[in-house]
Amino acid sequence: MQKTIKIKTKDKFFIYGDLLSASNPANKLVIFCHGFTGNRNEHIHFNGAQYFTKKGLDTFRFSFYSDEKGARHFEQTKISQHGEDITTVVNYFSKKYKKIYLIGHSFGGTSLLFADQSKVSAMVFWDASYMDSTNKIELTYNKAKAVHTVDWGMTVIVGKIFAEELSRFPDCGELVKKIYAPVKFISAGNSGVADSKKYFDNANNPKSLVVIKGADHNFNNPESEQKLFEETYDWVKKY
Repeated sequence: MQKTIKIKTKDKFFIYGDLLSASNPANKLVIFCHGFTGNRNEHIHFNGAQYFTKKGLDTFRFSFYSDEKGARHFEQTKISQHGEDITTVVNYFSKKYKKIYLIGHSFGGTSLLFADQSKVSAMVFWDASYMDSTNKIELTYNKAKAVHTVDWGMTVIVGKIFAEELSRFPDCGELVKKIYAPVKFISAGNSGVADSKKYFDNANNPKSLVVIKGADHNFNNPESEQKLFEETYDWVKKY
């Protein structure tokens, strides 16, 4: 059974997400966090929700921004704010579930670095984006329109607060050192192996690193997607 839930943030926006319940009452919840320009209905989140409910866990996939009433728009967000929203979601469900697991894809993984982990049993980073002094998103400033943009096959307008944060973004290697929940990094073999290894090298134990050979950043191949879910579940069921 799926139910759309609306959660109010401290700054009076609303977070919208879909809670998918297992056939039997569950005391464990998996929360999916999408990446930059992504959404909660991308196939890895939509299909992942169904995979985990079949394993007896409830799932919640939500949007950091959307066109739903009272939700943030993309230009009103930044990565650290995504982390605060993850904490809000965790707190909302913490009284109902004994264990909560966080999954972050791409910049959704980066956003996990800013979330309160005190009520989290384990984390899984899906080909998470890594930034440090030598590796940042390159933005272009359009003076005529007074906007920052990024070109990833399409031109994306990035809000002022997002652009300002990216310009002084902290080293992800230092941020991951502050995570003490068990953490697994799953890398797409054709995409972010170097980033995942940097995360792994700086992370605390218990930790794990897996590379899915032949996978692209979004795990678009059905075999890669299935392997992604299996590797994630292998970690989650330990904790």
